[in-house]
Order: sequence, then structure tokens, then C-alpha cells
Amino acid sequence: MKIEEKAKAKIIILHIVSDVPGITYHLLMDKCLASLTMDYFSFAECFNELLSSNLIESISETDGTGAVTADSTENLISITRGGSAVLEDIKTTLSVSTKKFLSDAKTDLTAIMAQRNSIKASVEVIDDTIYAVLAINEDNMPSFKTLIKCENQEEASSLCSKWRKNAFSARDSLRASLDK
Repeated sequence: MKIEEKAKAKIIILHIVSDVPGITYHLLMDKCLASLTMDYFSFAECFNELLSSNLIESISETDGTGAVTADSTENLISITRGGSAVLEDIKTTLSVSTKKFLSDAKTDLTAIMAQRNSIKASVEVIDDTIYAVLAINEDNMPSFKTLIKCENQEEASSLCSKWRKNAFSARDSLRASLDK
């Protein structure tokens, strides 16, 4: 990868992370690959260089209390103050087509992250009983929430993972079965 291509790839990564704070690694990677300015190996190299330079940071997803969630398989990516300063200085060097791509990416990724963040799943122990707590929040209010009693931590974790992947279809199936 040429120096100019590498610089452009890093600017794209920084820009997306700045526009969509808390983006997952995989969403970031997919969108960067869609930019057609880098392949997977170039992305990984640029990402790791930005990380080691403290221009971006990667943290484990938690349940809000600092505890890693039962279904946490993703790291969330954020830009650091240093990364923001660097981005401010160099983002004017982007071409019109790259700016258009980044604008569209921001719109797409913001919607995806909003939907993703509306799905909640955690494992709770209440009176020595293990529960999978599954919820969907819409308009900053819970629109669906249930507790499912589980035999053990592994079962609860498995339900949480499945909920993250199928929350809306599971909720809609439940509603449909109740309407019969």
C-alpha cells in the first residue's frame, strides 16, 4: 500500500469512528472495505497503527456497570482527543467523492448502531435464580422486556447471544402468536 493510500485509509477510519462513536469493529471494517480504498489486510494494518498511536481506542462492550455482557463478542471503537485533533487538521484533504461516501456511511451506520443499541440482553441473578433479561428500547423507552429463567449461566448467555441476533423477529413472532 502506497503512503498516500495508507494515509487516505487512516483518514477514512478516523472519520467513520468520529462520526459514529462506539461503532463495532466489524461494522467499521465492513464500511471501510465498502469504500474500495482498502482491502482487509490494509484495513487491519491501518486500524492497528491508529490504535497503537492512541488515535482510536477499542473497549469491550459492557452492561453499563463495567461488567462485560453475556453476549459481548464485540469491541466498541472510539476516537481519542488526539485522533480528533489529527482528523480536524487533515480532513480538508479529502476528495468530494470520499466526503460523499463518508456522509452516506454516517447516515447508514448511525441507523444500524441505533437499532443495535436498542437491543439489550444481560444475565441477572435474582434470589439465587439465573435469568436472561431480554429487552428492546424504542424512543428511549422499553417497548419489550422479559426475564427467562435459566438452568445455568451458559444457558442464559446463549439466550442473550441469540436475542442480540434475532430480537425483532422474536418479538414479532411472540406478538403474532398472541394475536391468534
